[in-house]
Amino acid sequence: MTQKEQVQRTSSTDVAFKYPRKMSRLMLTGFMGAGKSTVGALLAGQIHWAFLDVDKHIEQSAGATAANLFAALGVPGFRSLESDALFHALGQSDTVVALGGAAIDLPRNQQLLALSPDTLIVFLDAPFDTLIERCQQQAQRGDSTYRPLLKNLEVAHARFMTRRSLYTAHCHLTIDVAKKNPNEVAIAIQHRLRDKKGRD
Repeated sequence: MTQKEQVQRTSSTDVAFKYPRKMSRLMLTGFMGAGKSTVGALLAGQIHWAFLDVDKHIEQSAGATAANLFAALGVPGFRSLESDALFHALGQSDTVVALGGAAIDLPRNQQLLALSPDTLIVFLDAPFDTLIERCQQQAQRGDSTYRPLLKNLEVAHARFMTRRSLYTAHCHLTIDVAKKNPNEVAIAIQHRLRDKKGRD
């Protein structure tokens, strides 16, 4: 049975998120503003792995920006591309992956993560207000990605509350990033990995 066939037959709730015995890739999840892309690139460099930003992979593969893809395909169409990109990412070895913040919404993506026993999933966590402040600062500097949720903070907060429980349920490690810069977060992840290996 292929992994796609398993996804169709298996609920993510059927698979416990056990710490992988062999880690082939590390997946960063979290809400917008958590620093997944920045931390991912830093961490990959520090441990000499490749880095894959799922959102950028979608844009490069489609030859269009996320904003244009949303406009042309709608939310369901973009999320389908995101699921395909996640499936691609889970086939890469020795790779740090930054997953888009909304990817966790879809049961299919939750199942893909649950059915990847050699993927270590790290949730980058912080309070809503901290994350929104970061996003707004990035938008003011002009270096942010496409974030339509910033247009309605009430909706953004509701999404944050829903997703936070999903991030927590679909991860092996949670790192509090509220008071850490990206380099400190990357180092904290490595410390947690070493601590885990030391206890095994």
